[in-house]
Amino acid sequence: MRIKELALSIMAAMALLSCSCGGSDGPTRDLRAGLLENMGKLRSQGIMFGAQIPTEYGLSGGARWESLDGTDKSDTKVLTGSHPAVCGWDISEIELDHPKNIDGESFDVIRKHIQAAYARGAVNTISWHCANPVTMGNSWDNTPAVKPILPGGAKHELFLTWLDRVADFLGSMTTPEGERIPLVFRPWHEHTGNGFWWGKGSSTAGEYKALWKFTVEYLRDVKGLDNLIWAYSPDAIHFIWSPREQYRDIYLEFWPGDEYVDIIGLDAYDADGRRFSEEVPYICSMISDIAAEKGKIAAVTECGLENNNPEHSSYYNREWWTDVLYPAIKDKDLSFVMLWRNGGLPPQSHYFNAYKGCYSEDNFLKFASREDILLEKDLPALYQ
Repeated sequence: MRIKELALSIMAAMALLSCSCGGSDGPTRDLRAGLLENMGKLRSQGIMFGAQIPTEYGLSGGARWESLDGTDKSDTKVLTGSHPAVCGWDISEIELDHPKNIDGESFDVIRKHIQAAYARGAVNTISWHCANPVTMGNSWDNTPAVKPILPGGAKHELFLTWLDRVADFLGSMTTPEGERIPLVFRPWHEHTGNGFWWGKGSSTAGEYKALWKFTVEYLRDVKGLDNLIWAYSPDAIHFIWSPREQYRDIYLEFWPGDEYVDIIGLDAYDADGRRFSEEVPYICSMISDIAAEKGKIAAVTECGLENNNPEHSSYYNREWWTDVLYPAIKDKDLSFVMLWRNGGLPPQSHYFNAYKGCYSEDNFLKFASREDILLEKDLPALYQ
């Protein structure tokens, strides 16, 4: 454990030296460095609980609710009296200059929610399900497209236009004083499989690394975004069936370099209860060790059991929140765990977080009441 203690002591220095700290020496840089350092320190108290799109809409009471300003309600707050400590958002189709993302969430509304979450002291994290620049299909169109958007490629100029739109939106997240709000940015995620056009099935490790580096350098150095904390997040489902001795190599195969990443992330959905329970705790320990070695912090950047599936949970005679998720993240030196969105009720069920009236409500309350599970109400001043 000594290496983890050593890593804590160098977090401040790494925050100032890491990839996305370039740019001005003004207030934004201080906010970003302060957030990253304080996220590292907070791990000694527990792990922050997060949810995707927590305040814009939800399912509490068995009916979908929506809020345009989103400052007063979330499914988590209805249950616990507090919003999640980490709030997730997605900017898919911002590159196409659309007013809403693929889930119908207005970018103007998302901006309001991000600003409100920051004002409350929560952490904001952003993913980007980018359209395929070759076919103009969605991100799940895994037609190879990385090489054409790199410098010299046929789609490079188009990609620059897309990055400009991303930069305009991320740069518009400001405080009332005009400072840019720090954001955990998680592009090109779940690349260990073939689900997306930037993934292993559609690009080489060299191409992916070049894409990651170019994205960082363009947004940071050309567009001047000094408020981004960069999260690297392979998908556990693509390697939990491999021998454990291969996990680290699989995780780091597409690693772009220590200077280009701030958070060692993991996306880990429960698609098979037994395998999840057996392997994800081991993988969480592994990414925590990697983070300690590199002077970073680790997090479970996406996870969940879709629809809190009662058949899935009861088949193994376990309650998912306390008997599956909690053991996977407990004492792993993680910064946060983020559940995906509560999108819809039956017959188009698609939800991952607990809500008032759901199957796992009581078990979630037991999970959330633990001292080492941190909600927004439990947070210190993270932006100092």
